Amino acid sequence: MTPQERELLTGMGNCHDACGEDFEGTVRMVAHARDLEPEAVKRTLARLRDQYSQAPEYQALRGRLPNDFPM
Repeated sequence: MTPQERELLTGMGNCHDACGEDFEGTVRMVAHARDLEPEAVKRTLARLRDQYSQAPEYQALRGRLPNDFPM
């Protein structure tokens, strides 16, 4: 996982921890903070899931988020 990918997932966890937003709200916060479109964040999250779902680092970062987040 690249540093930027790691930062994106960390940001998802941090934003959710801070505000408790649902998936869409968390994506919007992360997109705004990173000057990205929400759809770009969603595409990146989907790609990370597909590439790294079995990687311990991904699982640890993903584990900070609710199970019902579709990522």
